[in-house]
Order: sequence, then C-alpha cells, then structure tokens
Amino acid sequence: MDKPDVIIVGAGPAGSTMARLLARHGIQVLLLEAKRHPRRKPCGESLNPGAVQALRRMGLNLEQPIIVEAPVIEGWRLHFNRTKLAVQFPGSVRGITCARDKLDHWLVDEAVQAGTELWQGVRVERLLRENGRVTGVLCRMENGQTVKKQARLIIGADGLRSTVGREAGLTKLGQLRKAAFTFHMEGVRELDPFIELHLQKGMVVGMAPVGEGLANLTVGMPSELAKNAARRKEDFVREVLGQMPHLTKRIETARLTDALLGCGPFECRGSAAAAGVILIGDAAGYYDPLTGQGIYRALRSAEMAAPMVMAALRSGLDGPLYRYNRIIREEFANAGRLQRYIELASRSPLVFKSALRGLALNRFWRERLTSVIGDIVPDGI
Repeated sequence: MDKPDVIIVGAGPAGSTMARLLARHGIQVLLLEAKRHPRRKPCGESLNPGAVQALRRMGLNLEQPIIVEAPVIEGWRLHFNRTKLAVQFPGSVRGITCARDKLDHWLVDEAVQAGTELWQGVRVERLLRENGRVTGVLCRMENGQTVKKQARLIIGADGLRSTVGREAGLTKLGQLRKAAFTFHMEGVRELDPFIELHLQKGMVVGMAPVGEGLANLTVGMPSELAKNAARRKEDFVREVLGQMPHLTKRIETARLTDALLGCGPFECRGSAAAAGVILIGDAAGYYDPLTGQGIYRALRSAEMAAPMVMAALRSGLDGPLYRYNRIIREEFANAGRLQRYIELASRSPLVFKSALRGLALNRFWRERLTSVIGDIVPDGI
C-alpha cells in the first residue's frame, strides 16, 4: 500500500474496530501496532452490556468461541468499608469477561480479513505536517529503520500515553494522578458473575471472574504511591487486598499467576481532533478505570468516528473531524460525571456511605446507575 487513505496507530479494540469499519467501505487502511499480537495489556478485561451491543451493531460474529464461551457478567457490586451496593443488569442484558490478548487478537484478525494492512512491531515517533496539517507519521521498524508514511488522515488509537495525541498537541493530563496494577489470581473464593469494586482509604480494587478459576484484579491508587510500590509490587498489592474487608478471607490461599502490569495516569483531557488527525479510545481522553467502561468507550468511539472519517475523506475537509470531537464529549459526559462523583464522594466516608444506602433504597436512581455503568445503548443508535 503506497499511500493509504488512513493510518491508524494502535491495534487495540479501538484501532482494530475502526480499521475494520473503514476497510469494509473500501477505504485503504494501514494499521500500525508497536508490539506483536497476541500480547498482554493492563486491563480489567470486562465488556459491559454496552460493549457487547456495540460488537453486535458493528456486524461482528458473536457466535465465535471467544464470545460464546466467555464468562457472563450479570451486574456490578460496590463495597465501601462494611457498606455494600449491588446492581443487576436488566432483563436478559449481560456483559462478559474476556482476556485482552485474545480479544485484541480476534479484533485485529477481523480488521485484516476486511482488507486492512497490518504492520506490527512498528513504533510511531512523530507526526509529519504540511502547512500546519498532519499528513503522515515517522515510524521506527523492528530492524531500527525509520520510515515516513503519508496518508490523507491519521487516527491515534495508541492509548493513555498517546504519541499521536501528544504530537498533535491534543492531550494533556488533568490534576488527578492515579495509576493501577493489573494481574490475575487463581483460587479466589466465592467468585460470582459480577464485577466487584472495593474501596478503602483512597484505594480501589476491581475484580472480575475471567474463567478457568481465574480472577482479574486491578488495584488503583495515587500515582505517587504506585511509584513507591514499584520495587515490591506483589507484596504491596497483597497488603492492599488485605485491607479490603470483603476480600481478606477470600484471597487467603489465592496465588498470582502472572506478572503485574502497571498503567496510568488516567485523567487525560483535551480535544480529540485537529487538522488531519483524530483520537479514539483511551487516546481521546479517559478519566478513571473505576467503573470498568474502557473497552466500551474504545468500541463506541470507533463506531462514532467511522462515519465522520468517511465524510472527511469524501469532502476533503476537516469539519467532520471536529464534529466527532463534539459528539464524543456529549456521548461520554454522563459516565464522566459519575466517575468524578464516585471519586469525590469516596474521599468523605460519611457522604459516600449515605449515598450508597440511598441508592439501595431508591429503585429509580439504582436503575439509572445500572444504565450508566452498563452503557446500555438503545438498538439503532
């Protein structure tokens, strides 16, 4: 492919999904990935009902073993000190959990089958510009060679520390500095088909059953604390888990099955569009992994961006890219407000405990919370 229509940087759920959507419409797509699939990624590995709906809307075959055999998620539980709130997704609506290496490998294969050209082991170092407009990328191949590649549009799907976003002047960090360690444990007792969130003393632990007796755990914390814990990660996370009243006995005999992966910071803000470039997925801005909505946001941002990218290619104008920026901000506003409320309220134990008890007694607000956390989008949107 000499000069593709679009270069997408990053072959995670956002990048691969976008590549597939565009390639199916005859658009020439070059997808660049820094590593080689399959590869581990720090992630809570849960697809909420909204993410499953998005896969279905985009025409992906949900009868694949990766989906059919995935553990089902029926709802969400939050534990704060001794207070507990449980919400169940309505009717037959369900989420699933899926190992990120398998999910990403499946989605990138779907993109390639649709006509996408995939380059793996390629790192983008900077953007190329002409007359103030982004026109390509300078990338470094596995053999150390640097290659300049031009395209009509560049899409950054390269995650929290997006090179595309930084180079385009779109990404900046907010005031909240949080990081996380992600790992798997075998032998956790009483694993139910629910996403669990445990909050205590400024720390949050997310846990989800991922099949074969394993649980995915993500420990979120202030990034300063993460730096101090970097040399003793396993001891540190066991100390944190031991402080969670609803987890202590359940992990007594559990063991870690793989190395801890670190990620963060999570509060990324800024615009998602500039002349010749847009950002999708985590690169477009992500506040906090607290409610486990990252994969949904990746899929949904690609779904919303695809028609805007096609409109920009048809017209030769950047207007549709800026419309996408407005649309994505509106789409994720409610979830962002919820995440910020939980973050602020959890700093005041009395306020947060009262809020949880109020939600437990109020069906209307409990259902609203379920809808937001589940990202349950009406069909046809």
